[in-house]
Amino acid sequence: MAEMRTVTGIEMQKRDSNRISIFLDGEFAFGLHQDVLLECGIARGDKLSEERIEAILALEQSRRAKEKALRLLSVRSRSRKELADRLKQAKFSPAAVESALGEMERLGFLDDSEFARAWGRNRTATRPEGAFMLRQELRHKGVTEEDIEKGLQAAFQESSEAEVARELAVRRKKVLVSLSEEKAKKRLQDFLLRRGFGWDLVSGIMEEWERL
Repeated sequence: MAEMRTVTGIEMQKRDSNRISIFLDGEFAFGLHQDVLLECGIARGDKLSEERIEAILALEQSRRAKEKALRLLSVRSRSRKELADRLKQAKFSPAAVESALGEMERLGFLDDSEFARAWGRNRTATRPEGAFMLRQELRHKGVTEEDIEKGLQAAFQESSEAEVARELAVRRKKVLVSLSEEKAKKRLQDFLLRRGFGWDLVSGIMEEWERL
């Protein structure tokens, strides 16, 4: 028969009134958030099997994973993969990670479609890039191809990719005014290519050098 352990003490922690210390067989065993204590419903005198203890600790870990997820999302929005990776790095169990992700999605705090759109709009507003670069960034963040397309649409909703590239070229040319025309052209071309604009688009802009 599996060994049973007795709950001999349930005490509020001095440093955090939301945390409860659980004592089994006269010794401190683990700490729980008060909401987890209420959810699992244990009381002094209860007999707990190892399986029940593991289930209680799994509830506690799921709660901590959700709290961690909320803190991360309060700093900035993240893709589902980004958030999952951060929770895994924090050593939460796969079950706790999935529970936290599901809760964030249910609350509307985690949405890859909206994340991709916001990423596209933000990039165009603060650091204009071509579709290739935006696509690579969103792929790296684990966003689906369908949501990537939504992000690109948002990025170039106000101005087309060609218009964004040309405006960026006009601004950049002014910075290169002290260089010879040959060097300035080479710098501008390389700059636009690094920003992820396609060769055909960049070549077309370079042909308009005098009109930039």
